[in-house]
Amino acid sequence: MKIIRILTVLAALLLLSGAECAFVASSGRSSSGSEEEQRSNLVVIIRDGQLIDGPVEGVQFESGSVAGVTGPNGEFRFEDGEEVRFFIGAIALGRSVPAKSLMSPIDLVPDGDLANPEVINIARLLQSLDAIPGDERITIPDSVRRIANRSHPEIGSTLELLDFADDNAFANSGSQLVATLTGHYAFTATLVDATTARQHMQASLQKARLIEK
Repeated sequence: MKIIRILTVLAALLLLSGAECAFVASSGRSSSGSEEEQRSNLVVIIRDGQLIDGPVEGVQFESGSVAGVTGPNGEFRFEDGEEVRFFIGAIALGRSVPAKSLMSPIDLVPDGDLANPEVINIARLLQSLDAIPGDERITIPDSVRRIANRSHPEIGSTLELLDFADDNAFANSGSQLVATLTGHYAFTATLVDATTARQHMQASLQKARLIEK
């Protein structure tokens, strides 16, 4: 009955707040721990976040028990207190990092900033894969995620050489990735240059008020 009452209270809280949700799981078996300790171990808080360089749609994410693909406004979900990682198929975007409500390529790299080559090269790839250029968001379609796997004859070998932290290596492997992943687009996509990528991300961060103009 106590578990049912907990679920009822949590359900009511969810109706009042769309910013987070809580899941309660129980094995149904008693434990030698205190009731308070058991309850704290049962509750998992799921929060909402947003990935931006402009809103970034179509990037996969994993955080604790939560996984999915970022939505049209870059929205994702993360388990409170857990790290999150972002990726496109077999392409890891930065590292697994502490999750927070608003994230950009800067947050995916330790000590990241607008002068960090790894940050800029992640932004270059995201912007280059945009299937609908010209608007304020980045849209990466499902077709790109399907192609971006190691079993693909061209992708697999290119991923072995991919290094976001090395400008020279990324210039070659990044260009190959973009050509292969966007070959089915209605236009010819090319790898965005570093200056354009930095300016794009800077404008996005300024709009989100994460940095000053």
